[in-house]
Amino acid sequence: MKNLVSLVLAAGVIYAQDAPRPPVPAPAQSKSQPQKDVQRRLVLIATRAVANFRSADSIEANLNAQGHSLHPQIVALRLQIEAALDEAQKAVDRADPAAANEALDRAQALLQRYIQRLGGA
Repeated sequence: MKNLVSLVLAAGVIYAQDAPRPPVPAPAQSKSQPQKDVQRRLVLIATRAVANFRSADSIEANLNAQGHSLHPQIVALRLQIEAALDEAQKAVDRADPAAANEALDRAQALLQRYIQRLGGA
């Protein structure tokens, strides 16, 4: 019985040595400096947008409690900002920093208008 177990283990070791190894995945391509810069810019603008969206959500909750609602233009601006940020993210994902920067410029301008409409600086 011990001989049979030893034989099976030895065969397993030999088989494992002869088996082809799975391919090693290629290392991820490092991003160029413009790609890193646009990714960083996207994160900063998106963070600022989220902070202002949360403020608007709080304002909206207070308005709703009083039977009022946010102006439709503010809601539309928020949707436009979200769309511009989504477009920027897609451009970053396909390594197109020029298109990402265009979308981020649009998002930043819309965000500034959004903040002004909310009564911010």
